[in-house]
Amino acid sequence: MCEEVKHSCFKGSQYFAALNRCCLIRTTWPWAKVEGNILNILAKVNPIVTILSAVIIWGFVAWCVSDPDGASFHMGKIKTWITATFTWFYVSSVNILIIFLLYLYFSKYGDLKLGKDDEKPEFSDGSYFTMLFAAGIGIGLFYFSVSEPISHYAPGKKYGNRYWGRYSDNQKAQDAMNLTFYHWGFHGWVVYSVTGLLMSIVTYRKGLPMTIRSCFYPLVGDRIFGYFGDMIDIFSVVSTMFGVCTSLGFGVMSLNAGLNRLNSNISESTTNQIIIIWGVTVVATISVVSGLKVGIRRLSELCFCLGMFLMLFVFFHDDSWFLLNLYVQSLGYYLQSLVQLAFHTEAFAQLGNAPDGREAQQWMDSWTIFYWGWWVAFCPFVGMFIAKISRGRTIRNFLNATLTAPVIYIFMWFCIFGGAGLKMERDAINAGVNCSVSPYVEVEGNKLYQLSCRKDTQQFFDLLEQYGDNLGYVLNVITVIGIVLYFVTSSDSGSLVIDCLSANGNPEPPVVQRIFWALTEGACATALLKAGGKAALTALQTVAIAAGLPYLAILLFMCVSIWQCVKEEAGDIDPNAETFAVSLFDVFDNPSIHGLERFLVAVLAPWWPAGRAAGKVYNKSSWSYMLIMAVLFYGWILFEILQVVDSGLAYVGWAVLCGFFAYVVGIRSSIREDGNIPGSLVSDSLMVMFLYFLAVDQMDKHMLIAEQQKKEDPDCPMENKTADIVMENGDAKTFESTTFV
Repeated sequence: MCEEVKHSCFKGSQYFAALNRCCLIRTTWPWAKVEGNILNILAKVNPIVTILSAVIIWGFVAWCVSDPDGASFHMGKIKTWITATFTWFYVSSVNILIIFLLYLYFSKYGDLKLGKDDEKPEFSDGSYFTMLFAAGIGIGLFYFSVSEPISHYAPGKKYGNRYWGRYSDNQKAQDAMNLTFYHWGFHGWVVYSVTGLLMSIVTYRKGLPMTIRSCFYPLVGDRIFGYFGDMIDIFSVVSTMFGVCTSLGFGVMSLNAGLNRLNSNISESTTNQIIIIWGVTVVATISVVSGLKVGIRRLSELCFCLGMFLMLFVFFHDDSWFLLNLYVQSLGYYLQSLVQLAFHTEAFAQLGNAPDGREAQQWMDSWTIFYWGWWVAFCPFVGMFIAKISRGRTIRNFLNATLTAPVIYIFMWFCIFGGAGLKMERDAINAGVNCSVSPYVEVEGNKLYQLSCRKDTQQFFDLLEQYGDNLGYVLNVITVIGIVLYFVTSSDSGSLVIDCLSANGNPEPPVVQRIFWALTEGACATALLKAGGKAALTALQTVAIAAGLPYLAILLFMCVSIWQCVKEEAGDIDPNAETFAVSLFDVFDNPSIHGLERFLVAVLAPWWPAGRAAGKVYNKSSWSYMLIMAVLFYGWILFEILQVVDSGLAYVGWAVLCGFFAYVVGIRSSIREDGNIPGSLVSDSLMVMFLYFLAVDQMDKHMLIAEQQKKEDPDCPMENKTADIVMENGDAKTFESTTFV
């Protein structure tokens, strides 16, 4: 996917200068330029990101292979725990992303170019939309296009979905389509749009490498070139790996089912699926080594054409007028119920205590939360592809395309295949199918399957078989070919994206590294299937949910970064505006023994620096503030310890900790207002809740510098100095950053 477009966006000394700053071994060093030796390879990769990411991924592989039963058990527990604990976070965060993009779309910043102001789009609208269609098609569409609507329509157990027993059969069918649209619609693509948009801005307007670490430059400045950036890229590599492997896992199950349909001697088994994975991995690795960029692009185009052929065939051969009606009706239902669906968390159902028993307690972790985790884990992969083809477009044009073209196509795909599947299901029931005897009946020589009796992996092929044995066989062959091609291109493209991320955004990572990540993909997908066994779907869902959770927080910070970028580019940020005298990360920017001592105090006794800062900003004694915060901070620790006596005391402790945070936020806000420092109560709260030790250290140093500066020259405005000037007279370093930190 990444190789489908030319690398014109990577030209220019500014880009490579930024790229070299990320590297542990600089390519500007003469001895690192020798072609063909190990130094040249190391100069093009980031050993920290590569090694640590590999350790995490291969550690997961080793766990799944050595103890598949234990891994399967714990993954099931993890999935349930994340859903019960973080459904609110998943659901609200994705909605925040949508609201943010809508606001950005209608703001004056919508006309900002992703590139130079006079730059034209690199691709025509037709080519651009076609490539977005290609990005929107994946292996998952073959797996879920029939099985998901059927699962919502006939879940196989009482109250197996949120609509059970509430409506007529017709409404059940429409609700099945509605939920499917919800999972594959705007909420899925918004995470890709946020990632792709920010990567486009920082690459094409700021000349930074196309990697996730660059997305944080507006927030933390040059720190992206150090360990902070390495940490972000490690998260990105691991998340992308699990997202890609989830897709490959669904693909191999569909492919195994298709081969079984063509040859009954090929059983649906974990062993055969692992063989298929490694067969495809070998093919993808060969394409990596040979560098068949044009060939992969042509394969992607062929995949799209095969998918279009299958979709159009079903549309014309089935009840076309019904499918057109369904498309229009489903689109209306989707838009009408979008807000309700978007904020639904199954709050009461997850309690599992409904007196009438009419609830689906595990529905969210099998569907909505799984999808949100999968999309979020996949966003570096798709986001980078979108960014590569979006140069020269305005933000408004970008959002028009990424949130409409793929979604419209996906809705069409699901309406045609899902609608035909629902029609077949109802026809089979009316024809008297008895699942305990046979899952189908023959009507005029064609097989009508009751799809709810069948495995999810078989339902797509069952649908095609109703059009006749001979024609159905040909269609199944075409489907298998399409899945194989998607499998190969997804594996190859996934490894390339991970290569780019682990090489600081270098568009030409070493071949050795690409081979390594291609093989790692195969091993990770194998581990998931090995751990899942017959319950492979649970393993795939768990890893997607777990990988997406921490990355969702990264996406929220990306929104802040986008807003900072567009305001800078539009000239709406005053370069002379007041800032904190030191950055939030001053302890890392200016390391020293004294700085380390202060940092430890901030971690273990944050009331001391926070109280000292409060005394200076309020012009009162610090001791009263210190006492209040010390009681709150150590009260939290005490109550957590006392939970061994009464578990309820732990919750008292968390309430007390919130009081401590609120008190510190109030002090920080007062410091900002006193110094006319831009910011908000939201940013203050985020800093204090997640990085309290850095926040109080920054507050204390800022007030110390302010006090010293007033003594030296009361009329002099606050400058961006380091605390060392006041406390140690040591060497100071200057790091670019914004008022956010």
